[in-house]
Amino acid sequence: MSTIVQKFGGTSVGSVDRIKKMADRVIEEKKKGHDVVVVVSAMGKTTDTLVKLVSDITSEPSKREMDMLLSTGEQVTISLLTMSLQQKGVEAVSFTGWQAGIQTDSILGNAHIQSIDSRRILNELNKGRVVVVAGFQGITEDGTISTLGRGGSDITAAALASALKADRCDIYTDVDGVYTSDPRFVQKASKISSLSFDDMQSLASMGAGVLHPRAVKHAKKHGIPIIVKSSFEKGSGTLIHGKSKQMGYLPVLGVTFEEHIIRLEILKCEDTGGLKETLMRELASHHIQADIYLQSCRGSVSLLIKEQDLQEVISIVNLEKGNWKYSGIERKEGLSKVSVVGQDIKSQPAIKLNMCKLLLENAVRVKLVGESAISVTAVVEKSQVHLAANRLHTGFGLDYEAMMKASV
Repeated sequence: MSTIVQKFGGTSVGSVDRIKKMADRVIEEKKKGHDVVVVVSAMGKTTDTLVKLVSDITSEPSKREMDMLLSTGEQVTISLLTMSLQQKGVEAVSFTGWQAGIQTDSILGNAHIQSIDSRRILNELNKGRVVVVAGFQGITEDGTISTLGRGGSDITAAALASALKADRCDIYTDVDGVYTSDPRFVQKASKISSLSFDDMQSLASMGAGVLHPRAVKHAKKHGIPIIVKSSFEKGSGTLIHGKSKQMGYLPVLGVTFEEHIIRLEILKCEDTGGLKETLMRELASHHIQADIYLQSCRGSVSLLIKEQDLQEVISIVNLEKGNWKYSGIERKEGLSKVSVVGQDIKSQPAIKLNMCKLLLENAVRVKLVGESAISVTAVVEKSQVHLAANRLHTGFGLDYEAMMKASV
């Protein structure tokens, strides 16, 4: 019998009525003869509400206790969805992350899954039950509850699909697929019908929030197709599978952006190259993503980080001040990143030149430009990021629906 993993995000299960409707989606798959495992997020803004409660108590909460608290949001949802399925006549059972056998490393707040013991899930599937699993969480080797970071339920779903050798992983969300840019802010963004794992990884790693990049990594490693589809509308969504394929004559796959960015500059370093290499290792060991640029003329190193990582990054840098021998740290807030994303972009210098030209022509104030194999990224003021994304989307020929029909 085939196995399908379904994941429902916070908006999809944001109320009791929506949970009941998602139960119907589960039952549809069950009636097709599939074994079904469901992964759910916390309801609506539950996680934000819990974080706000903490801020009323302390500005420096223990990571252990934060994970203990935040893991409760998903437990509410798994219970309600399981009871809804039972009420509709379907046998179902709910599991927390640790009950589902999900073991992580010890980087609390942003843990990575190390292994999954799927025996308990398989035992319940063999009894004909739907298994509902709390996303976003697991347990460390020493028995501490851990969370996987924002978007972690995507990771749970893809990792479970891989462990169970599922036929497919369906990601239900509030949009009907993956777009060339965020359709909430770029009106002419087009839905992409099919993407390779590599292309989806590129978009996700550069800020496309529809799917977590670590989820794509799990699926790619085990060859599990992912379909991103709407929770509220019928439709085929976007299929993610297979190897990369050139999309006709389009050099750019999409335009992504991240709104809440901080730039840290480590000033007057004696060895900027050595500092960069060491910093990359230190941040990676804490699972913190950062863009790092050398500023040779100033003898400094610039980091672009997410606002949520600010305090941890500063702590890491301060601990190493004696080794790195820098004079101080400057920070600039109110920034965003906008990127044009594709394959082998670094070998096409015209893309970087065209990007800078388009931003300049539209009076977008650029603070920094960097490039990688898959993207060219500009740092801009947060107030201008949506303008920049729209102009780049048009300038690189992504406004036309017909161009998006190429499939993998």
